[in-house]
Amino acid sequence: MEDKFLQNLDRQLLNNNFYKLNTNLDNNIYFKTIGTNGYLVVPVLKDEEYEQIFNKVEAYANNILSQNNLAKMFVVKILASKSFDEEDNSFFDKDIFLDEKIVNINWGVDLSNKKMISKGKQPNKFLHIEKYIKNSLKLKEKVNLNRRNYVLSENCNITYNLMFIIAVVHIIVTMEFHRSDIIYSFGVSPSLFADRQEYRLFTFLFLHSGLTHLLSNLLSLYIFGTRIERYLGKTAFLLIFFIGGFASGIFSVMFTKSYSIGASGAIFALESATLYFSIKEKVKLDGIDYYTIGIMSVIGIIGSFADASIDNAGHIGGFLMGLIVCFIYYHLVYKRLINRKN
Repeated sequence: MEDKFLQNLDRQLLNNNFYKLNTNLDNNIYFKTIGTNGYLVVPVLKDEEYEQIFNKVEAYANNILSQNNLAKMFVVKILASKSFDEEDNSFFDKDIFLDEKIVNINWGVDLSNKKMISKGKQPNKFLHIEKYIKNSLKLKEKVNLNRRNYVLSENCNITYNLMFIIAVVHIIVTMEFHRSDIIYSFGVSPSLFADRQEYRLFTFLFLHSGLTHLLSNLLSLYIFGTRIERYLGKTAFLLIFFIGGFASGIFSVMFTKSYSIGASGAIFALESATLYFSIKEKVKLDGIDYYTIGIMSVIGIIGSFADASIDNAGHIGGFLMGLIVCFIYYHLVYKRLINRKN
């Protein structure tokens, strides 16, 4: 019964945007972030050392909190057993301190009577985790085994670093060059191949025409870049961003035949890749489902035609290349990585 409960809870959590952390502990630890808050779920079967395990988890939570620059960490400790004694009350009756950076929630699971235990000031509901526990106690509960909502990267440092680089480049370049000089010196040129200036396919990705252009792209890069880096991994993020960006530049040369700058095409590639992945896995990616991503994609493409100064061909080229790269990476690389983790 104990193993069955843990297996069911494992599937419930993985199907709801949690992922397993790689730790040196014998017990599984599940983690996800929402905004600036982190959430750890630690199910443990009662034995003589369960308090030591929970103490190690608190130390681990501190590391995650600092490494990911989170504002607060909620740690849901779940102690499961067929029977409890009076000594266990000290675990269940602990106060909850919401003002602390690490907030501990202590629950029990009575496997014999198939019920969840919460006492004292501890909440009886939190982030729907109580539902996952109750579903897991129903041993015949059907869980979709094909959903593999695993995360391949525990942080999004490449996305954050790229955002920082783009912002710094914009500040430096705008201090040294006039807007038109930036476009004509480093932007995608209609004659870049004839002039042997292929480097422009790289430099134009880091340049923006103004603050509004920069901020809108940084926001989109954060939304889609973090999800690709977290769920598909850092290699996939770099491949999709740069190959999608190069394709965007080439489409601009072929069809727009004007100068162009900006990371929009590469970001459209990340957006289409996020859409493809969410459809294939049929899961929400940090709260965003494929319906929402699809609507955002349609609005983005249609919106490109509303302004004559927007490089429509570049956006479409990036979007299409993002689908292609994600399709190849998903089937040739991602599935193998997931199978290893299974």
